[in-house]
Amino acid sequence: MRRFGTVIGSVTAGCLLAGCSALPSLPGLGRAAEPKAPPTASAAASPGAGRSVSDEEGRTIIADYIKRNNAANQARSEKLLAGFEGGSSFAIDKAAYTSSRLLTKQADYTYKPFAYTKPTYYAPPAGGAPWFLTTAHWQRGKETDKEVTYLLFNRQADGWRQVYSPDSYEDTADKLPDLKTDGAGAAAAVAQADGKGLLMSPGDFARRYAAHLSGKGTAADKTLFAADDISTGAASNRAKMNKYAELTEVVRPATRYPSYALRTADGGALAFTTLQRDRHYDVRQGPERNYVFQKDSGLLRGHYYNSMKMTELIQVAAHIPPKGGKLAQVQLVAGYSGLTAGSGR
Repeated sequence: MRRFGTVIGSVTAGCLLAGCSALPSLPGLGRAAEPKAPPTASAAASPGAGRSVSDEEGRTIIADYIKRNNAANQARSEKLLAGFEGGSSFAIDKAAYTSSRLLTKQADYTYKPFAYTKPTYYAPPAGGAPWFLTTAHWQRGKETDKEVTYLLFNRQADGWRQVYSPDSYEDTADKLPDLKTDGAGAAAAVAQADGKGLLMSPGDFARRYAAHLSGKGTAADKTLFAADDISTGAASNRAKMNKYAELTEVVRPATRYPSYALRTADGGALAFTTLQRDRHYDVRQGPERNYVFQKDSGLLRGHYYNSMKMTELIQVAAHIPPKGGKLAQVQLVAGYSGLTAGSGR
């Protein structure tokens, strides 16, 4: 996780027979280089009079979020983390804290604070639903990421919680959709079941993409999705690992976490949803004595010669185009993920 400073490696394998080399690192959900420009609204955003969250309020919330996040990261404290994160963000980052503590003792742990810069705020009309979205750039010291981070907040009884934080991909630099706003600068939500005028509804996207990611989607469904790093990496992983282990993989929408969608300027939708991916590797037995392992994770620290199980949460942001528009495929534009559980023998 980039905000915390830990990068989880890929699943890989090897064997103990001379001349048998381990697989190279596999593509996954890594951050990439920057889009040419952050998404812009179709109308100039108001400082806040017509929105449920003004720019001034947004700046206050983000500043508090950054301060509390750095304190939690420094202490690697789930208790502090729970004060400003929720949904799948909290589940992913809580597991990252656990992994980090298992890999590095507190006495040997060092942390450098981060911030976000160049924020742009989108919120529903005044009196509307309790959420808002910020696009910003991650920054640490003199290093500023060129890609955009989407930060989606939900207001709960005791304050605001960040519930989505996917980072845009390098190859989506010129594909980040503009968000639609009204004359007061307010954004509009799209219901999960609302597929009117869209290639598919946000809820249907979550179900179909889950099948696509696991390699089980129909031939017709495959044509509905543009190539992306996540599904391409998953397919590559399945092919490369097959020599060493039999993989059972299940991907499904993680419906216990809320999903969101906002109307885009082209009449489409920008959908945020969480997927759960469960993978079980059964190591192929033979004279070469194969094994599998997960790189850079405190939750899976060994080489496993029989089997390995792992659960991962994946946040994605996707542009669902309008039906009949110039774009005929759903484009994943951002992602954030983390291993939340694992075991092996």
